[in-house]
Amino acid sequence: MSQRIKVSITKTDVLLVCTAFMAYTGMYAVRKSFLAGQFEGMELQGGFHFKTLLIISQVLGYMLSKFIGIRLVPEIPAYKRFGAIVGLVGFGLLMLLAFAYVPVPLKPVAMFLNGLPLGMIFGLVLVYLEGRKNSELLVAGLSATFIFSTGLVKSTGIWLMQTFQVSELMMPFVTGAIFFPMLVLAAYGLNRGKPPTTADKELRTERLPMDKNARMDFMKKHGLVFLGLVLVYVVLTVVRDFRDNFIVEFWAEFNMSGQPELITLTEIPIAVLVLIISALGILVLDNKKAFLLGIYATIISAILMIVSTFLFTQGTMGPVFWMISSGFSVYLPYILFHCLLFERLIAFLKYKGTVGFLFYVADALGYLASVGILIYKEFLYTSSSWVEFFTWLNLGSGALIVLLVFVLLWKLKAISPKVQFEKLA
Repeated sequence: MSQRIKVSITKTDVLLVCTAFMAYTGMYAVRKSFLAGQFEGMELQGGFHFKTLLIISQVLGYMLSKFIGIRLVPEIPAYKRFGAIVGLVGFGLLMLLAFAYVPVPLKPVAMFLNGLPLGMIFGLVLVYLEGRKNSELLVAGLSATFIFSTGLVKSTGIWLMQTFQVSELMMPFVTGAIFFPMLVLAAYGLNRGKPPTTADKELRTERLPMDKNARMDFMKKHGLVFLGLVLVYVVLTVVRDFRDNFIVEFWAEFNMSGQPELITLTEIPIAVLVLIISALGILVLDNKKAFLLGIYATIISAILMIVSTFLFTQGTMGPVFWMISSGFSVYLPYILFHCLLFERLIAFLKYKGTVGFLFYVADALGYLASVGILIYKEFLYTSSSWVEFFTWLNLGSGALIVLLVFVLLWKLKAISPKVQFEKLA
């Protein structure tokens, strides 16, 4: 029987999406601001690119935080969330201050400690948004920070250096400090928001903390499906993270480094399109159908990633349009995982758990692979430019995603015929 689609956005929804966006933007200012610098001439012995070393150091801390978060985030009680968000981001900000003053050999250590607490923030914010009838809209708003805010933060850092002569080493702390009060205010607003209603719980399944036994139970029952999704997510994380980490270098290779606003302006259409498409998920009430639509959107995005990159290599697409199209092709499925795929997986399985657990397993492995790609680039592709390596990364990843998704669909049909994944009706 078909369900009548009724969409209504409440004041609570508006408050939640705005405060979540502000909170994660504040975290991004502490995590991503150093990427506005290039840190040339600071290479340590061995000639390892210093910015790459800083990125690897921070991502290792961030990745470790994700592994810790697999256990910690799903279990943390509600009354501790506000203090946890402010305290963890505050510690990361202090590490940026340390980064500015410690000797060069210790700066990677400061970046490791900067990333160590920040990986848990997404789960602490997400728990306020999941399990609601409008979760796609809410989490899409949160996920828009992945696109828009990272550009805003880098543009702010470059602006501080170019306009106010803030040093490259002090710039990350100053940028983070500017956004930190907004984070505190937003975290307070999230903590004051209303919990999911009874209707939300009936539609999306009640979300409960997951202890060790609950996590093991989920993996035993649904581990194969989850593994397939995780592999796709890992590939998306690698492409998205490389693009985000070296976008300043991309624009420099395009001879457009004198226009820092491009980093933000080219991300705006991506953020708007992805936000609209992702938010449309609230129109699909059937959880299985919504999940399948997200899978199909992932295949289409991977094909777009391949086609747009091929056109760029042939000189028929300019760098601005390529950055927009390639960004859209990776961010759409990446954000669908955050606001639709994992959310609807829990819902149609009617599993009383938290999406945070799924994310932290996927994120931990995704950032581990991201570190591996950085090391691979540094040691085996030292002569290739950032743009050249990124083109090959897009082509290979797009093809791999298509293959993985088809295998996933085959597995879903094979192990869960009663769910009727092959049917949309």
